[in-house]
Amino acid sequence: MEQPGTGAVAFPICGPAIGQPPTLPQPFRSIALPPPLSAVHVTYWLEEDLPLRFLRALVPMLSACVPVGMCLFALQHAPPPPMQPERTAHILNMVAHDGAAHTAQALSRQKGWADVQHAVTSGQPDAARLVPALLPSADSHTTRTLYKTMQAALPKHPAVVLAATKQGTSIQADLQAVCSPIGMSHTWRQQARQAVAHVHDVHLSDRAQRCLNRLDG
Repeated sequence: MEQPGTGAVAFPICGPAIGQPPTLPQPFRSIALPPPLSAVHVTYWLEEDLPLRFLRALVPMLSACVPVGMCLFALQHAPPPPMQPERTAHILNMVAHDGAAHTAQALSRQKGWADVQHAVTSGQPDAARLVPALLPSADSHTTRTLYKTMQAALPKHPAVVLAATKQGTSIQADLQAVCSPIGMSHTWRQQARQAVAHVHDVHLSDRAQRCLNRLDG
């Protein structure tokens, strides 16, 4: 029966016996180093990795550009904000405190007649008070522009437009201008007539009938 070895023979992982040259332990001797990369291999690795690097850098850029582009598109194609009712009320206060003539002059200097037009086209109820108050003090060009604005708004806001016509002896001439089909399309005439026919306000019944007669004339 063999006796177990002693010293370095019993423990091969340990260092050599005294007096023997040092050697590496067996487990470390079996590790094989990879072969060195050649220039061809390095070039191929770089060329193969460039598209992947480009895509990785492009994705964050696209993620940031898409929301910005959508915001710019929305800003460019967004409709203009409608005139606030507070602006209409402010002009009415000007008429009450400064008079219609002074207010009309101030609107002409400040290019504020567009606010009056927006009040009509958006169907604001205060337009029924604002337009007849200012029309007598408006110049001929502004009067024609307001009439055209009222014509365009008649199919959508017939009650407001009819209420905005001047009351008194000149009401017939005012309605003739607003309800005139001359220069307007056949579609506008049909839509305007249908809209005016559905106005059932007793205070506007006479004006509605006069407007229908003008549209049919």
